[in-house]
Amino acid sequence: MADINRWVIELRREFHRFPELSGEERRTAARVEEILGSLGIETRRVAGTGVVGLLRGGAGVKAPMKADGQPRRTVALRADMDALQQTEKTGLPFASENPGVMHACGHDSHVAMLLGAARALAEQREALGGDVVFLFQPAEELIDGAKGMIRDGALNGVDAVFGIHVFDNLPSGQVSLEPGPVLAGADIFKVTFRGKGGHGAMPYQGIDTITPACYGLLGLQSMVVKELDARRPVVLSVGQIQGGTRFNIIADETWFHGSMRYFTPGTSDVMEEKIRRLVSGVALAHRNSVEVEYTRGVPPTVNDPALTALARQVATAEFGESRLSRMDPVMGSEDFSYFAEKVPGVFACLGTHNEAKGMVYPNHHPQFTVDEDVLELGVKLHAGFAKAFLGK
Repeated sequence: MADINRWVIELRREFHRFPELSGEERRTAARVEEILGSLGIETRRVAGTGVVGLLRGGAGVKAPMKADGQPRRTVALRADMDALQQTEKTGLPFASENPGVMHACGHDSHVAMLLGAARALAEQREALGGDVVFLFQPAEELIDGAKGMIRDGALNGVDAVFGIHVFDNLPSGQVSLEPGPVLAGADIFKVTFRGKGGHGAMPYQGIDTITPACYGLLGLQSMVVKELDARRPVVLSVGQIQGGTRFNIIADETWFHGSMRYFTPGTSDVMEEKIRRLVSGVALAHRNSVEVEYTRGVPPTVNDPALTALARQVATAEFGESRLSRMDPVMGSEDFSYFAEKVPGVFACLGTHNEAKGMVYPNHHPQFTVDEDVLELGVKLHAGFAKAFLGK
């Protein structure tokens, strides 16, 4: 295992030096294919730059039943590959060589850990009770790559899926494996009020849109507090508002643009109805017309309880119960949720915060980096979960 650990660290540094943006992961994908091929793992391309690897366990023949009469299973392990449009300021000797692009979210580590697991499992393929699918996903930062992989059949025949994300929220080497919601769902909305332009000195001759837009925006904030169950958190944020062209002209159009994040399935339907109802009432009171564009985004990432219990058993067996830590659900989003919607899934959070090493910056920060000592844990979690699931 020591050889694999050193190899994984070297791979992580290589991927870190050559980051690629969402949908442009050509070098990364080619390198992943090269490594998987050297391990005797079949590969195919999906979703443009996505890579699917297939490791056939046991005799290497896909059969409906195992020798003991139990159904033959297939488990998928997932890593995302894309980087962020951000200038790196870590000062690392293996810092990004692609100007304005860096692995500020840890996807370089995710790819390296999964390749380490692929190598470990390939060395034990005869002992596996089923098959392992390796999902190397593009475009996670656009919340788009998982859907493309699913559309191209990456989950066909898969019975369960497992993924890992490194987080600065947890101390280095701690692992959070909790059932239920882990990351939030996210929707986007844009509300446009339309009226009639006019002179600022004679507003009664026009129909103002800035005032009702402000009432609508403030009304949405109050609605979250007054109309929603506080035990089921929702975060509604407006990040843009625009209206008018000059200080003394009545604005004939004003819009605001925001997002809504949640953990409870079904919240999208509830919130869309409430937003439409509230802004329609405001518009009517101010003689405006109003248009609402509501875009359903990524659903919440929800861990399957039974598989989470299995993953916790694996973590305890591999490196002890003391490594398990609870991390509260995060309002950020991850398109691993699309995989976990299709088949039961578990998403593990792996801590990398280490003040002694100066690793104190959050994901997406230009100085974010990963404590490489935790990569070994990720390899063991991936491989251990696959073996445990296939051996059930």
